[in-house]
Amino acid sequence: MYRMRWILLIAIVGCAEAPVDPRQERVALSAERWENGRVRLEYQYYLNARGQVVRHGWYREYSRFVDRLVTVEAHYERGVRLGARRVRCEAGRDPLDYDNGDFEFGTFHGWSLERAREESIALVADAGRGRYSAKLVLQPGDVVRGGNRVELVRQDSSDFLGERIYAWSFKIDAAYEEEPYWQTICQFHNKPDFARGETWDNYPVYFPPLSILYADGVGKVKLFTLDQTPHIIGTFPVRKGEWFDIYFHIKWSLGGDGYVEMFVDDRPVTPFNGTDYKYYSPNVYNAFGNYLKVGLYRDSRSREVNAVYVDNVLIGDC
Repeated sequence: MYRMRWILLIAIVGCAEAPVDPRQERVALSAERWENGRVRLEYQYYLNARGQVVRHGWYREYSRFVDRLVTVEAHYERGVRLGARRVRCEAGRDPLDYDNGDFEFGTFHGWSLERAREESIALVADAGRGRYSAKLVLQPGDVVRGGNRVELVRQDSSDFLGERIYAWSFKIDAAYEEEPYWQTICQFHNKPDFARGETWDNYPVYFPPLSILYADGVGKVKLFTLDQTPHIIGTFPVRKGEWFDIYFHIKWSLGGDGYVEMFVDDRPVTPFNGTDYKYYSPNVYNAFGNYLKVGLYRDSRSREVNAVYVDNVLIGDC
């Protein structure tokens, strides 16, 4: 083995006669970007005597959801990959965009709306994220299906034993008034397995298996196990009036192979386990995945008129 001096160049340098041995010439960095401007791919290389690109050094692919979040990583020496190609998702496929997750069609097509009044959920054009964003306003006494809530719902957003990515942008209104009661801004909600004879009438009353609670500038990620034991598996700061980007990577399972991995604004929220940021635990109550609800759900004693915003929702298999 030899010592190599790494000199990274942002642009490919063309030359008529490039050396065969990378020790005699500079190693360059090639970069490509997603359509949203985030880095998609980076790898180190040199040009051989024929001017061909030879990967030499590290190779990384990044998520389009979270800036510089590595999804695939490998290492090359003279064009040959050394060791395993590390893939965050076993299937190795790019997540699929959810249709109308950014509301740019100007409609709520594809979504179910849990709202107490007609004006509770609306599209607004001045929220700072694209042409349209969803604004959800909750008022005292707004009760829908037993709770004080306004939420966007994606019923088919889960797959039991499947790995899924969920990402979206969220903003708490700058004028949001704090109250001493519980409030959630996201729920991954359980439901009966109708194929096995479960119905809402005979299904036990459970807490949502996974949710994000908000209070006083702090978001808390709460996980409930089947015995209804709560676990706070991460916290993150929230600034009112500012967008933040949420990213979940989840495997829904009744066993110990289930996990939740979460980032906010490219920073890990779930704890490091020595290898990555996956928090392993059962995270469903039956052989049926949990569906996504985003918005505002709070204690019925709340009295303030408060608003939150949602945009850029992306849901896909991993």
